[in-house]
Amino acid sequence: MNAARCWTLVLGVLPMAFWGSAAHAQPNDNDYAIDLFQGPLLASARSLSMGGALAALGQGIGAYTSNAAAPATRHPYSLSWWDWDIDGTLSFPIRLFDNNDFDNSGDLDADYTNFIYLAGGLQMQAGPFGIGTFGDLQRYTLTFPPDDASTTVLVGRYHLLAGWGFLDHQLMVGGGARALSLGVSAPDAELTFFGVSPQIGVLVRPNWTPFRVGATYRHAVTSQFSIGSDVSEDDAGVSRAGKLVIPREVELPWELEIGAAIQVGARPLNPAWINPHEHEEELVASYRRRRQQRLRRIHDQLLSLPQGETRNRLRARLLEDEAERQRREQRRMERDLGLLLEERRAYARNWPREAVLLTVDLVVTGPVSEAISLERFLSQGQSFETDGECQVVASGREVNFSPRFGVETEPFPRYMHVRVGSYYEPNRFSYQPARCNDRVGRQHFTFGLDVKLVTTTWFGLSPEVTYKLQAVGDLAARYQSFGLGFGVWH
Repeated sequence: MNAARCWTLVLGVLPMAFWGSAAHAQPNDNDYAIDLFQGPLLASARSLSMGGALAALGQGIGAYTSNAAAPATRHPYSLSWWDWDIDGTLSFPIRLFDNNDFDNSGDLDADYTNFIYLAGGLQMQAGPFGIGTFGDLQRYTLTFPPDDASTTVLVGRYHLLAGWGFLDHQLMVGGGARALSLGVSAPDAELTFFGVSPQIGVLVRPNWTPFRVGATYRHAVTSQFSIGSDVSEDDAGVSRAGKLVIPREVELPWELEIGAAIQVGARPLNPAWINPHEHEEELVASYRRRRQQRLRRIHDQLLSLPQGETRNRLRARLLEDEAERQRREQRRMERDLGLLLEERRAYARNWPREAVLLTVDLVVTGPVSEAISLERFLSQGQSFETDGECQVVASGREVNFSPRFGVETEPFPRYMHVRVGSYYEPNRFSYQPARCNDRVGRQHFTFGLDVKLVTTTWFGLSPEVTYKLQAVGDLAARYQSFGLGFGVWH
């Protein structure tokens, strides 16, 4: 494709309601939105390598982006009533080829470079209750050849969720907030947008069955302009930041995600979680009963004596003996509780590792009214020719569907996870002339692996943690991305 043709398709001509008809068309007013739908997945390594199909798995901090019920779902290795988890990933997606069309407009227009993906979260669980937070930051640089000036984009997505496990942890229900931040650092302007909206989710995992189903709804996040530099208003009342006409809002469209998972092999997908309080209840109750019986005998023995010095001396000696006996019993009980903990640990560790996990998802994405893409917004003020056949005029006019699937297995048990997946990236754009609207989306093929590295406390400065090396790839027409990162091994 020659350079002139490529530039033609960067901006296009939007409907005359708010776009001019000049060759270098730009918004005429602020009555438009930015559709912040992102087609290519930039997610945790596990989610990306399995094609984003984690709604039914709904387990772990990395699943917060796929199912709002994830905080209530216990891992098989969760052994205590109080449990916590921390997870973090830092990766640098690598572009090996020059034929990237990140926004899937159908043309190789803007140049996306310097990708950094940072994700992390914290989770706390107490019996059937779970609460946690997860956030990810995507930073990249965008330029419009032949101009050398670049724009830095920082997109943040944040989840604050809580959930409860019902029916012996076979039904998880959760919800919370989803927040969005968008920072734009253009050559002549600095803009920041922020917004929050609710989300809910459900996960069904019948004990000792090889399947799960899950669903979540994430309401649209509408981010109003909050902070900016070099913002001015022209004589027509149009707010601008440098060359950029500020939009009415930035919207992350609503999403409905449903999924199913099935595991084939000797390893169970849904082992029943052993409630530590119930597992330890009989042991703790037996010690408590013996203690109460001794105290009753002491009480009866003292009642048989008349009040006086003799009774007081005997009472002091008996209670002193009882206190010492309780200290010895407490040590024995803690030892016995430790044995029960080891029993639960053996229960979790000794399952066979041979298994293949299959997941499928369908993500439905809602429309955004009177919207353009982020790339089209940032391309304002660029010099473009208009001799192309198909020009982008809008984004997010219709509901879109994205089927996804993933496969996970352990070729080297306890040392390596291998995953493959695929997802369909729908085309969110509308074009002129109308015959160009027969363009469809593109299919992505993903893969990845985790390799167990070392377990360390960093010379006693932190709790013992096992780390992993991650590699992930995403291949599609006019798009390739490869990433390396480090995380916490489970």
